Amino acid sequence: MQKIGLLFSGQGSEVAGMGLDLYQNQPTYRAVIDQASQVTGLDLPAIMQTPELLAQTQYAQPAIVAMSVGIAQLLAENNVPITAAAGLSLGEYSALIANQTFSMAGGLPLVATRGRLMQQAIEHQAGQMVALIDPNVAQVQQICAAVQAQGEWVAIANVNSPKQIVVGGTPNGIQQFTTELNRLAPTTKCLSLKVSGAFHTQLFAETAQAFKPFIEQTSQNQGLYPVISNTTQQPFELATLTETLVQQMAHATHFSANLQFLAQQGIDVLIEVGPGKTLSKFARQTIPTVERFNIGNQKQLTSVLAALKEVH
Repeated sequence: MQKIGLLFSGQGSEVAGMGLDLYQNQPTYRAVIDQASQVTGLDLPAIMQTPELLAQTQYAQPAIVAMSVGIAQLLAENNVPITAAAGLSLGEYSALIANQTFSMAGGLPLVATRGRLMQQAIEHQAGQMVALIDPNVAQVQQICAAVQAQGEWVAIANVNSPKQIVVGGTPNGIQQFTTELNRLAPTTKCLSLKVSGAFHTQLFAETAQAFKPFIEQTSQNQGLYPVISNTTQQPFELATLTETLVQQMAHATHFSANLQFLAQQGIDVLIEVGPGKTLSKFARQTIPTVERFNIGNQKQLTSVLAALKEVH
């Protein structure tokens, strides 16, 4: 029997209208979204349809997590066996709610608090991020160190796949970084990301510490299946869960390593749940022999369930 792993979308994958057909056609999904709205005090169906609200971290984060957990619940309802999971950044919270480490009643308000605190940090300290395609990682680290030596902050924030990393920092730091990168490695493709904060860098260190008490106050349980941490590159453990999630906010994510870990555990089917299919692309670049699916709408849900039924 094939071993199935779940991949949970991170922030940046949100799009207006996401999950609407699932909300209209799937009672289980609708119940998850409605419960998430109730426990967070947010009108998530309305937020999911409003580009101006989804553009704000404080609303995008609970919306993405609620959608992802709702899809995971549909898979559970259809008796799809899950062996392990990983999420990119915010997606770790979706995974930890889906595997019942956090309950919906505890986990969704925690995510809403995280989004609110990060929104406040963004308003206090602007940041930028750039994605680099096929970079020389050692060279990138050297450029980051040189920029830091000049008094600006810039660092590798995401190691997504063998072909893509993301660098984040202050606006001036990113400007200096890209100027130097263009000089030293003009063939390296550098794409500016549509984000307003330098997530997973030391610019969020104070916010991470402010968030810590909220994690500590949220009930934590042994999960149904392992979730692989972006930070430690190993399965989350209850004893260190709080500290690992605190570190995650201000340290680089290593999603590529998470994918390799899943493959080493024998996972041969990956299902990305949530808006978009970015993680499936990273999986193709990192572990190309693993079969990949993604579910973000009713048509994809029907197709994936049919494909899995044929296999099993």
